[in-house]
Amino acid sequence: MKNNRIFYLILLLWVCVDLLTALFVNIHSDEAYYALYGARLAWGYYDHPPMVALLAHCSALLFDGILGVRFCTILMHAGTLWLVWKTLSAEERDAPHAAVGFCIIAASLTMFVIYGFTTTPDAPLLFFTALFFYLYKKYVELKAGETSELPETPQKGCLPSGKGWLLATAIGVTVAAMMYSKYMGVLVVAFVILSNLRLLRDIRVWYALLLALLLFTPHLVWQVQNHFPSFTYHLIARNTHFRIAFPLEYIPNQLLVFNPIALCLTLYFCWKRRKTADLFEKACLYTIVGFILFFWVMTVKGHAEPHWTVAASVPMLIVLFRNLHKEGWRKWIYRLILPMAALLVVARIALCFNVLAKSTGYGSRKDYLSAIQKLDIDRPVVFIETFQNPSLYRYYTSKDATTLSTLYGRRSQYDILQLDTAWQGKPVIIFGNIPGAKDTVIDNITIHYRNTGHFQGTNRIEVELNQCDFLDGDSVRVHYTLTNPYPVNFDLANTEFPVSITAVYKTKEGYQKYECPITERPSLYPNGWIRCTASFPLLHNTPMVFSLYNGVCETVNSKPHILAP
Repeated sequence: MKNNRIFYLILLLWVCVDLLTALFVNIHSDEAYYALYGARLAWGYYDHPPMVALLAHCSALLFDGILGVRFCTILMHAGTLWLVWKTLSAEERDAPHAAVGFCIIAASLTMFVIYGFTTTPDAPLLFFTALFFYLYKKYVELKAGETSELPETPQKGCLPSGKGWLLATAIGVTVAAMMYSKYMGVLVVAFVILSNLRLLRDIRVWYALLLALLLFTPHLVWQVQNHFPSFTYHLIARNTHFRIAFPLEYIPNQLLVFNPIALCLTLYFCWKRRKTADLFEKACLYTIVGFILFFWVMTVKGHAEPHWTVAASVPMLIVLFRNLHKEGWRKWIYRLILPMAALLVVARIALCFNVLAKSTGYGSRKDYLSAIQKLDIDRPVVFIETFQNPSLYRYYTSKDATTLSTLYGRRSQYDILQLDTAWQGKPVIIFGNIPGAKDTVIDNITIHYRNTGHFQGTNRIEVELNQCDFLDGDSVRVHYTLTNPYPVNFDLANTEFPVSITAVYKTKEGYQKYECPITERPSLYPNGWIRCTASFPLLHNTPMVFSLYNGVCETVNSKPHILAP
């Protein structure tokens, strides 16, 4: 009881610290992007499923300003800590100094702490992962009771078998919530099942998985309706040519995500306890090692973001506490883990004073956006190849802005929103180092911008490959169709935004471009189309896309094609 009181006092203090941090640390560019999600609720978004949007939306209903983005995240993080604490056994929670030791360990896990006040998809993922492990432990106790592996008197908190289907329902809802938070939530389930394959013999497990799939169906329908943008981005667009730096930088990055002491101790305990008969502990060990190994293997396809393994923080916290609270290990908490927690406190204070803005992304663009606000802007705002700047502009000004994705960058939620469609043919101001841009200096910040009278973007123009004629094995003649989905005419001979078309191969050495001449320069009516023909060299086994250039930026206007006889 004493430890419980101490834990709740620390938890209250933790929430207060997170609130103060949230108030004083500038918004992260990604948070501003997710705030855009929250302002336009949907069943899916280009980069992520919709749980983070719901989080930002609910925060905005309660507060304005920065708490209008972060408040619900802070509450959810407190819930994550509480769930992990309740997952521990009564004996573990009653151990001397258990509450203090538990909170010190939690406060030393780098990304776990950061997601306590930063609104990203990882915050709800941590919460529902903690809830999943809490429920899974209940399931293990239930199954043990059903097979008479427990004493005749069940342990406190063990569910009677009559509640098995209710527990399966709760697990199914939680699995769906993990998936709605971040797609890698499926890995948590996969590694837990891998740790105990007998789960597949239980019909209630299949019921829980089918229920999760049923609840996740609205998002899958959204993916179908929008041509699978998220799956295409994560499974295909992120792939790059292998570089030896990718697997080499992975482990140092993981040391930063969890902190070097915590990660090394956890891996040591995973090895020491590898033959454990405790099914719950085994699930924790499989999840930790599984996440780290899985994304290390994924580096063969490209760079692995360090925080992709953050869901392993939940079982890591459990494993560390279970081992470090034992006699003889407690000294490690105070001698090594406590200094790491103290270091994170110092880093948090530095964030509050905007010291680490440039290296962390918290407020790193605030000066630039503040300078832009001092311009007399009376027209829509368009940025080039950045989804962060229009999101921050919207956050600071409450005005809509958009971005033009380019051949060299990535697509984003703005390509689904298509705000630029309503601005075709109207005056806009374009920010970026582009041809015809004007330079001005405000507060020692150089701003590149171009005022336009009749904006004509090319992002939505669709190019469809109809037919290929292969000539002598080294060149190809392609027949393709240009379609104008904009609600206004699209002028290929526009004097302010003249349009040209190229066929672009993406190779290891870079981009190879070949002009596709336009023999006629008609004006495409809304939903109008024209057929064109072009000839250029054939590069075998190399993806090719059609790209339009309007004097401002090159855009991707077709699906990638592998041209082969």
